[in-house]
Amino acid sequence: MIRLKMKVAVFHLAAYILLFNSPVKAVEQTNAAPTGMVVDLGAVNNLVQVTLEYSNAVMAVVLPCFSDAAKRLNLPLTQPITYTNIQGIHFLPFLNKTLRSPNVSVLLKNGWVFDYFFGCVHRIENLRSYAALQDPDKIPLYYGEVKMTKEEAIQMARDSIKKLGIPLEDVFAEQEPLVTLPVKIETNTVPHYRIEWIDPRADGIHSVDIQINGNTKQLERIYFNSPNLKRPFPKIDVIPPPAPLDWPPVNPEYARQLIPMMFKAIDEYGQKLSLPIPRPLTTNCVTRIEIHNNEGWPHAEITLTNGWRFVYRHKMVNGYYAPGNFFDSDNRKIRINEFDGKWNLTTNQAIEVVRQAMAKSDYPTNNVHMDFAPSVYKASVATEHIPRLRFEWYYSVQDELQSRLEAEVNADNGKLESLYYDDKAYWGSRPPIDVPISVSK
Repeated sequence: MIRLKMKVAVFHLAAYILLFNSPVKAVEQTNAAPTGMVVDLGAVNNLVQVTLEYSNAVMAVVLPCFSDAAKRLNLPLTQPITYTNIQGIHFLPFLNKTLRSPNVSVLLKNGWVFDYFFGCVHRIENLRSYAALQDPDKIPLYYGEVKMTKEEAIQMARDSIKKLGIPLEDVFAEQEPLVTLPVKIETNTVPHYRIEWIDPRADGIHSVDIQINGNTKQLERIYFNSPNLKRPFPKIDVIPPPAPLDWPPVNPEYARQLIPMMFKAIDEYGQKLSLPIPRPLTTNCVTRIEIHNNEGWPHAEITLTNGWRFVYRHKMVNGYYAPGNFFDSDNRKIRINEFDGKWNLTTNQAIEVVRQAMAKSDYPTNNVHMDFAPSVYKASVATEHIPRLRFEWYYSVQDELQSRLEAEVNADNGKLESLYYDDKAYWGSRPPIDVPISVSK
């Protein structure tokens, strides 16, 4: 399968309290320019060795967070949560790249689970409840009388979010939820409510999932999946040693030669599309550059101080994401009211905005495939208030992806908030740089 837009991913095996003792040479994560600009050459190693010292330091931070959350929610747990209450600790041996936050799950002896992920309490769940039931033969154990209404369950869900100190708007819970009502099985009822609030940027992806026992009126599960809640992990004195890298970082000399080429290309690209970015582009205008070796040619993302983000691949600019884009905004905190507007463009008019931008970009026309109907996406909730359209033209030859074009149009003011384009035809091209893109350590 052709990968037209590289997403760097690390696949791993999780284990309980992973302990690695072999010494590993520390890897320099980033290079900071005198201007404050960060240059990431793909050397940031997300995999770490979860030593006993590191796990103890992390647990000293997360256990009080779990205790505080349990107290706020009035859960039937002994306070505070200590090691004597714990049956198992589950560490994932990687850190989020930018937040440097560990992922840890704690199973208590009474069946409750607490997850810490992306710098916050991510999940709280009673594994002995109907919410976690895996065996359908055991459903009769959960029959009972429904003692709360749908409205009361929704209110309890919202109150639970607020008790944790989270504004409803941060998880889009000011909107109408999806509610799964208690299930009737012949003459019996499972008095269980599931209340979900959907992330407006992704249909079917919930921002928060809360499950309530409608008989006991107790919370059985609360799960957060909103990028709005991401935050850096509190600073601790123990730095985990990195696990060995299986891939070499980008050659610093290659990056030194590439960066001026990318800046010039962004200047020219921005001028063609009349983008409101500083020209000429200098390091003072850039906050971060991330460069990866994508099988012999570069994949780079350049973030400006004004929030604009550009993608550079092969030897060309592939696209941009404006600070006000909606669908690709998971790198920042958003609220629905930020995007409030009116639908002033039709779908066809919005497509014409994309066509005009592609024409100005001056790519070879025989490589631009827009002669078929695109996939069209709108906000999954509050659609009438969020006048945004996302288009995808994916062109395949013999079931193999050849070309990819994505765009977001603001149907209120007619602005093109993001544009991304790539085609397999460009894959043989490389910047004229006379040193290897990567060097072995």
